[in-house]
Amino acid sequence: MKITNIETIAISIPHPPGHIWVKGEISATGWDLLVVRVHTDEGISGIGEAYHLKNPWAVIATIEQSLKPLLIGQDPFDNEQLWAQMFIRTVQLGSAAIAAIAGIDAALWDIKGKALGLPVYRLLGGANMKEIPLYTGGHVLGYRPLNNLGDLVKEAERYVKKGYKALKMRGGRGHPERGDIESATALRKAFGDDIELLVDVNSEYGDYTTAKRMAREFEPLKLYWLEDPFRFTIHYHNEETARLSREAHVPIATGGNVYGRASIKRIVEHGGVDYVMANVSKAGGLTETRKIITLIETWNMKYSPHCDGGLNALGNFHLFASAPPHVTANVYHEFDPVYPYDQLLTHPPVIRNGKAIVPERPGLGSDLLEGLEEKFPFQGDTWFIHNRKESVAGRKKRK
Repeated sequence: MKITNIETIAISIPHPPGHIWVKGEISATGWDLLVVRVHTDEGISGIGEAYHLKNPWAVIATIEQSLKPLLIGQDPFDNEQLWAQMFIRTVQLGSAAIAAIAGIDAALWDIKGKALGLPVYRLLGGANMKEIPLYTGGHVLGYRPLNNLGDLVKEAERYVKKGYKALKMRGGRGHPERGDIESATALRKAFGDDIELLVDVNSEYGDYTTAKRMAREFEPLKLYWLEDPFRFTIHYHNEETARLSREAHVPIATGGNVYGRASIKRIVEHGGVDYVMANVSKAGGLTETRKIITLIETWNMKYSPHCDGGLNALGNFHLFASAPPHVTANVYHEFDPVYPYDQLLTHPPVIRNGKAIVPERPGLGSDLLEGLEEKFPFQGDTWFIHNRKESVAGRKKRK
């Protein structure tokens, strides 16, 4: 079997009416997605997701100009060797290269599974679970403006009634009087200890002093974890994050925005955290994420995949199910309950009573629906800055 072509598909799926995702100065009006499809001479194609980096053209250029010429004619079963070749070819290109490799690598695993008639988790060594406990994450619970705390509780009730045992709330308002502590308290009072409560700060607390103060104020609420408390930088605040994990009495989670195992290595070198949230479409694909899981296991941390929706949910399910049981014990997997999987995949994720059923179909477990580029053309400005008077797309139209 030989690789004959690599195709990229950039799309923008609009949010449902009335739904908005707000993060500081940035709002999202939809989900951007960059799909990679690898074709072979035996008629078997595989799909994967390369994180779009809010600039998919950089990732597409990396695939078209650097990786596609390298891979045409090669055997997709040699994915470990191909990963190394792709990394060496693009090592100076940074995050765009790791994201590009991630999409191709997932597609190669999909091809292998389809060719052998096996789900990917079987190729990874088997599953320690067939039903994955989920927490509600992504675009829910505080990621839109709230009129009052009652709205937050009502939204949470919908997910609790569907069987979710863990809820992730959008934090990052920076000060108790602006809502973080009050919002978390309202959820804890509404559901008691029957649910686990997570808070995602989205890197908004900024400095160590603020993050530590907020962690102390969260202590009585018995959080499952506090996620990404520090403002994002190229160094990911590894030293401060590990220090907070040691000094705070609240578990700390991070890693959803790291690219490759070297970033996880830096977290470990500074003392580690409680939960590492490697995202398969950012971390370098299944091949690299497996190695990250080994690092997590070696340093006695826990693995809980970060998931932006899209195809990375499929890869994450197989990785999480096949990870060593002591690395995933009592850990929840992120899932965005409002993501429109049924508009994207022939076989969307199956969710029952707050748990994902591990796919049993060959490969990753699904294919793409036809006509996605026509139905969801890439907008180029799904993410925008509030204080911009007009979008980049708007300026282009006028020209």
